[in-house]
Amino acid sequence: MTTVSEHRSGAARNHPFRRLLLTELRLFLREPMLVFWGLVFPVALLVILGAASSGKPDKALGGLRLIVVYTPVVILFTLTMTSISALPAALSSYRDKGYLRRLSTTPVGAVRLLAAQLVITLTLTVCVVILLLVVARLAFSVAFPQAPLSFALAILLVAAAMLSLGTLIAAVAPTQRMAGVIGSLLFFPLMFFAGLWVPQAAMSPALRTISRFTPLGAGDPALQSAIAGQWPGTGHILVLLAYVAILCTAAARLFRWER
Repeated sequence: MTTVSEHRSGAARNHPFRRLLLTELRLFLREPMLVFWGLVFPVALLVILGAASSGKPDKALGGLRLIVVYTPVVILFTLTMTSISALPAALSSYRDKGYLRRLSTTPVGAVRLLAAQLVITLTLTVCVVILLLVVARLAFSVAFPQAPLSFALAILLVAAAMLSLGTLIAAVAPTQRMAGVIGSLLFFPLMFFAGLWVPQAAMSPALRTISRFTPLGAGDPALQSAIAGQWPGTGHILVLLAYVAILCTAAARLFRWER
C-alpha cells in the first residue's frame, strides 16, 4: 500500500510539469516564424545546398563534397536559431509580462517553466537534426555518422553551450525586443565561424584558428569527425566544455525572475 501510495504521489507531483510541457509546446507551434526558422528553413537550406552542389569531391574542401561539408553547418544553424532566438524571446516575454514572478509563488514554479523551455527546445532540435541526417542521406547520399556516440557527444556539448548562451541572453536583456536584437547580433558571427558563408577549409589560417576557439567553430569539426567515424579532437571538446561551464555559470548567476 505504501509503495502504491508513493507512486501515486510522485505521479501527482509530475503531472503539472507534463501539462506545462504540453502547453509550452503548443505555444511554440503557434508561432509561425519560430516554426519556419527552426524547423522548415534548415531542411530547405540543406536541400538547396545539395541541389546546387556539383556532387564531386573538392580539393579546396579537404576532398569532401560540398553537401558533406555543409550538413554539419546546417545542423549548427538549427541549434543556434532555436537556442539564441526562440529561447531568449520566450523567457524575456514571460518575464516582461510578470509570468515568471507569479509562477514562482505557485506549485508549478518558475524553475519548471525554464526547465520546460529547455526540454522543448532541445527535443525539437534533436528531431530536426535527425530529419536533416535522413534527408542528407536519402537525397544526397551523405553517410550517417560513422561514430554515433561521438556525434551524440558533439551535439550534446554544442546544444548545452548554445542553450546556456540563450539563457544568458534572456538574463541580461532588459526586454524581449532587446533579447531578439542581442540574439541577432550574435547569430551572424557565430555562423560565420561555423562556416556558413565560407567553409572552414576555405578560410585563411588566421580565421580558421579564431574559429576553432568559438563554440560553433569547434562544433563543426567535431561533427565532421564523428560523421567520418572518428572521435572529435580533444581541443574541440575542451573548447566546448569551457563554453558550457562559463556560459552556464554566468546564466545561473545573472538570471532574474522579474525585471
